[in-house]
Amino acid sequence: MPKVLIYETRSLILPLETVVDALLDLDREQGGRLWMATITDARIQAGANPALVLEVQSPQALAREPRNYPLPAIAAAVIRYCWKSKVPLPRNWVKTIDIVPEGFALSLQGTVEINRRHGGFATRAASPAESPSAKSSANG
Repeated sequence: MPKVLIYETRSLILPLETVVDALLDLDREQGGRLWMATITDARIQAGANPALVLEVQSPQALAREPRNYPLPAIAAAVIRYCWKSKVPLPRNWVKTIDIVPEGFALSLQGTVEINRRHGGFATRAASPAESPSAKSSANG
């Protein structure tokens, strides 16, 4: 049966606290020690090498140490965290992560195929002169 397509783009806004939780959760599950340390500071580093920088003090350490998490590591932790939290993220969609004023944005892009309910027709782009209603909103 022929299909029609819907191109979808979604963006999940993740505050800094959520991303830190995702990193801690992944670290704990992988047997790391970050989850046992005290996080004294968290900041976003923009620029040529964007990252999340955590200032960490381990229980046995005398001084704090910075830990950098580049965007691919953050994306991996966030995707896993969303999956565990039952936030739907289609597996085969393209995922990108960016720094935004609120923290991070995980963007998802994909295509949904739906069975077509019509027999097909010729398509052509309408010129602005032919279509005065082209400016109407989808809300009616």
